[in-house]
Amino acid sequence: MTEQLDHLFEYFGKDIIDIAIQRVATIPIEVPSWGFGRGGTRFGAYKVGTEPVTPGEKIAAAGQFHKLTGKGSTIALHFPWDGKNKTEVRKLKKPLKQAGIAAGSINANLFSIREKGPLTDTIRFGSLTHPHEKVRDASVKHCIDCLDYMRLLGSNTFVLWLPDGTNSPGQMSMYEQSERLEDALLQVSEALVENETMLIEYKIFEPGFYSTAIQDYGRSLYLSWLAGDNAKVLVDLGHHPHGVNVEQIIAQVVRQGKLGGFHFNDSYYADDDLATGSLHPHQLFRIFVNLIEGEMRGYVPVHELAFMIDQSHNIKDPFEELIESVENIETAYVKAMLVDYHGLEGARAAPDPTPADRILMDAFNTDVRPILYESRRNHGLPLDPLSTWRETS
Repeated sequence: MTEQLDHLFEYFGKDIIDIAIQRVATIPIEVPSWGFGRGGTRFGAYKVGTEPVTPGEKIAAAGQFHKLTGKGSTIALHFPWDGKNKTEVRKLKKPLKQAGIAAGSINANLFSIREKGPLTDTIRFGSLTHPHEKVRDASVKHCIDCLDYMRLLGSNTFVLWLPDGTNSPGQMSMYEQSERLEDALLQVSEALVENETMLIEYKIFEPGFYSTAIQDYGRSLYLSWLAGDNAKVLVDLGHHPHGVNVEQIIAQVVRQGKLGGFHFNDSYYADDDLATGSLHPHQLFRIFVNLIEGEMRGYVPVHELAFMIDQSHNIKDPFEELIESVENIETAYVKAMLVDYHGLEGARAAPDPTPADRILMDAFNTDVRPILYESRRNHGLPLDPLSTWRETS
């Protein structure tokens, strides 16, 4: 492996490789508490009995993951899944401390039926956009409760994915849907204080197959402007229909100063929640190329963005598939750092697209495992986390 690293030094330059070795270790990748459990299909969840079940067990698994990969220093939490009230949320502090990790993004659940209160099975008709004011008020209250949980756990990031939508054109006026959402969102945003961020996620469908309240990046971008400086756009890679250029969306949101972060996963149809980079590694590479170019142009530094995994593990072992995703993210990021951006700019200005594309493919086709191994070695991590996990677990 030393010879391969020497070859990369010679080909790309030692300074560039050294920077890649350093920077790949600093990219923050957050893991979700729900990601350590089994997901499912509409037919069922195929559990094998070894998955962590309680919030404490999931946090402990995240601690193991962090020690093994160096990533996952923060864990995304989902309420009320991970706690139904302040008393239960406070109890998460101890397992977090024992695991050596911190609370990351706090996610509001606006789709699960509650045992008490207005959020009964009527929530299938919406939460923040529900026709009944008492349901909308209860949904706003849950979001604000999540802000309290966020502060209690020392986090500063609140994620809003709104499941509201309709399944038929007669179900709800799109005008009223928009008005209700904006009114409720302003109530939530007004509860934010300085240095707290609300990430607004968009999704073309599910569970609303006719209309979805926050259906695309344009709607999310508008809402983030409406909600003020504390609100930004969250891009979920698997929520786009076929033919959508995700990296172009990213460039537009970056230019507006409104890109907050990502939910990493992959999809073949839409919203499949498969392992990040398992189907479209070149797209993942192109996304990082655009992020690095944005940083070079004076926009947001890459390491300041929120990089979060959001996947549903149905067939593979959840822990192993999270490792796979982290490795694919790291690989794409390193390859993007190897792009000759000066040469790329010159080829584009010519304009001469053939060498421009060749510059990109030259970096993409590079075997960057020696860089990843060296970075892990420098931080006392296993060179091959997946193999180490299989040998020791």
